[in-house]
Amino acid sequence: MRPSQDRLRLERLERLQEVTAALGAAASSDAVAGALERLALPLLRASAATIFWERAPGELELVHAVGLDPAFTTRRRVIRVDERLPSADAFRTGAAVWVRTGAELRDRFPGLGAADGADLPGALAAIPLATDRSRGTLGLRFEEPRAFDPEERALVTAVATQCGLSMERARLHEGQRRQAERLRQIFSTTAALSGAATPGAVADAAFRGLSAIGAVAAELHALEAPDRLVRVARHGPEPGAEPDAPGAPAPAADVVRSGKALWLESPEAIDASFPNLEAGRRARGEGAWAVVPLLAGGEPLGAISVAFPGPRRFDPDDRLFVRMLAVPCAQALERARLYEAAERIRREAQWSAATLDAMFASLPVGLGLLDRAMRYVRVNDRLARLNGLPVEAHLGRMPAEILPGLPGEQLAAAFGRVVEGGGAFEEVVVGELPSEPGATRRFRATWFAVAVAGEVVGAGVMVRQEGEG
Repeated sequence: MRPSQDRLRLERLERLQEVTAALGAAASSDAVAGALERLALPLLRASAATIFWERAPGELELVHAVGLDPAFTTRRRVIRVDERLPSADAFRTGAAVWVRTGAELRDRFPGLGAADGADLPGALAAIPLATDRSRGTLGLRFEEPRAFDPEERALVTAVATQCGLSMERARLHEGQRRQAERLRQIFSTTAALSGAATPGAVADAAFRGLSAIGAVAAELHALEAPDRLVRVARHGPEPGAEPDAPGAPAPAADVVRSGKALWLESPEAIDASFPNLEAGRRARGEGAWAVVPLLAGGEPLGAISVAFPGPRRFDPDDRLFVRMLAVPCAQALERARLYEAAERIRREAQWSAATLDAMFASLPVGLGLLDRAMRYVRVNDRLARLNGLPVEAHLGRMPAEILPGLPGEQLAAAFGRVVEGGGAFEEVVVGELPSEPGATRRFRATWFAVAVAGEVVGAGVMVRQEGEG
């Protein structure tokens, strides 16, 4: 004996309340899809479902598919709202699409393929999901033909309404949680970048932040000259040789030259823009690239390139995250390069000092260096012995103070000649030294200017007593 219509309606209402409660409790879009599969499909006696959501004006993205062939999710990952598809029609017109049989489906939508269920005998429905913030569609498949009488349409519409509200709540919740996590990631990455002393350390810190949004590789490019861009660090599989001039067909060069970020969301977009890099991209399995300029004081310092493993839509949150990360990254890269330059100068200075030490120690003549005030800043042991005074007694003092037996005016004139005019010259100096008081000696003194970065900072003098070898 068949249950009465009243009993069937009561059972449907009870199960609809159960579906509504489960959808209302869903805190994520995955939980919405789970409730749809577990409760809503059995209630509606549907075999499969899709949820498309508006991702950009004129485009819908497949955010969930239940009970469908993987070929469908691949083919219909993104659809245009002007395509002749049931979900696109429902979205575009704002009216539900009810298709009672497979024959009707093929007749109304002749462009559908096997992955779309065009060869199946059952029915199909596509219901618009409208909320205050965004819109989408719920698609349902049925294994058998359906009449879709008013009562059945009302039930399907009720489920779709709850599904739309739950999806909107879940996506808002996910968006808030994602933004909070990304803000935390920005702070932690900025802290890590503040301690990065090399370009490699900068790339590692940046990649740890970018991995939060699914990046599989990141690399830094820096301008070494107006016409030369070099890759200074990379985290991830090596890309092989790539052009390094801003005029060459490479993403980082394009970004540095234009000052505008590149958002390449699919392998096709990458290969169309940079066909010369297709082989390397395929070998690394990269499907989307984000390339953002690194700016210091408003001027291009370089670029950061980020790779993702598959096609990816860079929504506003993604783009903001990468741009925000690029700011401390640029600052850290500039600091790291300045630190490297300072380290290089320090090493060169150490080498120069060691060379000077060796020269001072090995010269067979007396040698002294004086600053622009004619004070000794350095003397070698041979000059100290010749003068009869310790090395320390010379430093910071003028020759006239410690060598009163020499002609001070002659020495001052010789010093002024090389400091003001540059060059070098030799003269004979006659006088007494503290090492031999009362004995007049003749010396040959060679004066020369000492310059640093083109500026004369003092003078040097080489001294030997006449009669020495």
